[in-house]
Amino acid sequence: MIIKKLTVTNFRQFKGEQTIEFSQDPHKNITLILGDNTSGKTTLLQAFLWAFYGLANFKTKDSLLNAEISQELLTTFESSKVSVSIELDHEGTYYHLIRQQNYYYKNGNIVSETYSTPSLTTKENGQIKSIKHYHVENKLEEILPKDLSIYFLYDTERFGNITSKADVTKSVKAILGLTVLDNMIKHLGSTTRSGTVLNQFSSNVNDEGDNNVKKTFDKLKEVEILQTNTEKRIFEKKSELEYFNEIMTKKRNILYELEKVAQLQKEKERKLVQIESGKKALQNSLSSYKDLFKSSPISLISYNLCKRALNELSNAKLDKKSIQGMNATAIKDIIERGVCVCGTAINKGDAHYDHLLDEIRYLPPQSIGTLMNNFKQQAETRLNFAESYFLSLETNYKQIIFHNINIGELEDEIQAINEEISGEDNVSMHQADLLQAEQKVKSITEDLEHLNQTLGELRKTIKDEEEKYNQSIQSSAKNDEILLYLEYAKNILDWVVNRRDTKEYEIKSQLEKQVNYYFEKMYHGKRKVEIDDKFRVNLITTDLSNDIQTDESQGLETVKNFAFISGLVHLAKQKLADDYEKNAEAYPLILDAPFSNADEKHVKNISEVLPNVANQLILIVMAKDWNYAKDSLVDKVGAEYYLNKRSEIFTEIIGVDSNVR
Repeated sequence: MIIKKLTVTNFRQFKGEQTIEFSQDPHKNITLILGDNTSGKTTLLQAFLWAFYGLANFKTKDSLLNAEISQELLTTFESSKVSVSIELDHEGTYYHLIRQQNYYYKNGNIVSETYSTPSLTTKENGQIKSIKHYHVENKLEEILPKDLSIYFLYDTERFGNITSKADVTKSVKAILGLTVLDNMIKHLGSTTRSGTVLNQFSSNVNDEGDNNVKKTFDKLKEVEILQTNTEKRIFEKKSELEYFNEIMTKKRNILYELEKVAQLQKEKERKLVQIESGKKALQNSLSSYKDLFKSSPISLISYNLCKRALNELSNAKLDKKSIQGMNATAIKDIIERGVCVCGTAINKGDAHYDHLLDEIRYLPPQSIGTLMNNFKQQAETRLNFAESYFLSLETNYKQIIFHNINIGELEDEIQAINEEISGEDNVSMHQADLLQAEQKVKSITEDLEHLNQTLGELRKTIKDEEEKYNQSIQSSAKNDEILLYLEYAKNILDWVVNRRDTKEYEIKSQLEKQVNYYFEKMYHGKRKVEIDDKFRVNLITTDLSNDIQTDESQGLETVKNFAFISGLVHLAKQKLADDYEKNAEAYPLILDAPFSNADEKHVKNISEVLPNVANQLILIVMAKDWNYAKDSLVDKVGAEYYLNKRSEIFTEIIGVDSNVR
């Protein structure tokens, strides 16, 4: 099926007549519709559902009629209509579907007709032909069965989990063309089921002339009723078994998670010990820092002063003739004593006396140069000490910062562990539930074994009674012919049942393989897909010694759903159905907010798969989500539209020039 055009008239916020023409180019098979929140993206998807089935799943129960038009009718007392028109090709035939609903003024309110009316036209040999109104709904169901619509008219926010669907078998069979086999089995029926082929043949057999024939037929009918009831009980037991198997899987997963909780608790305790150790180390570092700081606070003050003084003195010419540590007072004292410290006599007028007087000129306080030189030496000593002091302070400070950061990180990790293990229930409660479910599974399995044994006995009894019945029938040319037809019908029934069972197994295997193929392309992790007998999807983690079923995030759920849909579409395109079955139909994918729950990497992976799977892809997305997929998809966009929200009740559909894209 290819959708050519959608026209909405006064449908919700789409006031007036507005049209979208979808890309039909096989190489540019994407139609992109961009819109912000509340601009009408979901409304467009609902327009398709309403057109096909007369249903619209809006969160609010407001009228379908545009609010501005509704207000106008209150003053003009006139009538108006809501309509959705879809033009499409299905199995090589053109169809034009229009569904409309009239609204009018009545007693101060705007009311609608009770039912919306669909009309469907087609083209045959270039001529427009209207399909009878009483055939329209059946034809629409044939074009796109309602059960299948959720897979191809996909609303990410409302679709939910494929695994949660009660039974997708009917949908899968319809998509892949297997429904005809089930219909054939129902049509052939049994000898006792009214309205079936086998029953009609049996009813036409002439049993007059033998009183035992009717008794045998009644016995056969009675046993077949028992068989039907037994098959029904087996089905119910299988459903019950499936329910408790799901509980077992869920409880085992919970217990597995609780084992992880125990490990997390141990990890938390280890980190608490590390925090206590870190706090002690922090306290020691703080004490060392305080003691060191108090040991020489003058160094903090003198450090910069000494550096500045030495910088100033670095270019000064200092007198270095003086004796280090000597001053003028000491020299005068030696002269007055008349004897040097070495014992030499000092007498006025001799050479020693004159030399000492000359030396006084180079000693403080008479010599500023000497004073400056002494100061420089003291400043250098203080600066060297201060630098060593600062280095010790810096080392202690870095240790304080390190311990603070380490303690903070450990506390954050403990908080994360607390959040992960919060809300976990008691292990013993889950263990008890698991044991109860296991006992139920054991009991139901035993019941099924007994019922299957009973079913086998009933089938043997039916076969024996049929032989008795056939032998009891009065031999005649007419009966011989009917019995021959009856035997043919039974053989055909056996062949169709075998064919259906074989084909379903093949389809399940191929679908699981194909879904896993696409899942691996879309998902980055160690998981795989398993599909059960009812074609429901389960995710299994392979990152452990044993494969187990696990819970799913919204993002993972979205990836799984797309992988399942991609697998279905792929098999439908391959036309797996053979000559005995209806050909499978390739449907377009119309996706509303397909990327809203997926991260950037998954969006990129999904974007690389979908255009190659579907013949036609219609994306209704927000601009921010499109940005993640743009690089992968922009070259495949054949048509683009923008939903221009002009008010809360009016959105305008605007076509975007491909050259501007």
